[in-house]
Amino acid sequence: MKVSDILLNGFTDMISIITPVFNEEKNIKSFISHIGSLEGDFELIMVDGKSSDRTGEEVQKCIHSFNHKLLLLISERSRAIQMNEGAKMAQGDILLFLHVDCVLDKDALTIIEQVTHDNNVAGGGFKQAFSNPGSFLKFQSYIGNIRAGLTHVFFGDYGIFLKKKVFQKIGGYDDIPFLEDVEICRKAKRFGRLLQVDRRIVTSPRRYLKKGNVRLTIAFILANLFNDIGWHPGFLRKYIVEM
Repeated sequence: MKVSDILLNGFTDMISIITPVFNEEKNIKSFISHIGSLEGDFELIMVDGKSSDRTGEEVQKCIHSFNHKLLLLISERSRAIQMNEGAKMAQGDILLFLHVDCVLDKDALTIIEQVTHDNNVAGGGFKQAFSNPGSFLKFQSYIGNIRAGLTHVFFGDYGIFLKKKVFQKIGGYDDIPFLEDVEICRKAKRFGRLLQVDRRIVTSPRRYLKKGNVRLTIAFILANLFNDIGWHPGFLRKYIVEM
């Protein structure tokens, strides 16, 4: 079925974009402006983990000028908890969990609507790329997209989207220190396929710039290995958790 067929037949679903934030006052205005430029029917729910800067105030400034519904929530600081709180308030049939430093193609939400009308599809993610990458990060994205295409397991900066009914069946995100994105994909696959859609999501390389390419890559490898045995050592948290 083509996207145009879906739109003409009235099969559109509203998407709830859920974004956890913490001390992101400098990125709020540009992020909300970008989201407002996307095509489709959606709402934006931003969940602040009790920031110590003016993150909440910056969101409040944008509420009245935003051309869609924009909701600001406050919760405990934990990416999993914040996203679960956002999902509780979501009115959409589809949930898109999006980081504040990510940029989508203009028709990305329309593509999500298209692929999720297949009853066998539970959700999915995008093809990840870094903004202004060097050769190292280009290689990281290349390998990461191959891995995601083969395993159908996505990291958070791939823009994970799930049908709301699937999210509710699996009980949302596990409140673990990191790789809650990996675990929710593994749980969601019990209820349908996860697809890697043919659209890019562009992510800021700020964590790599701050932590170092090699150091952060090693931390991710260790985190995935430890996660497989259910261990989330605290010393990795400062590398893996970006908030």
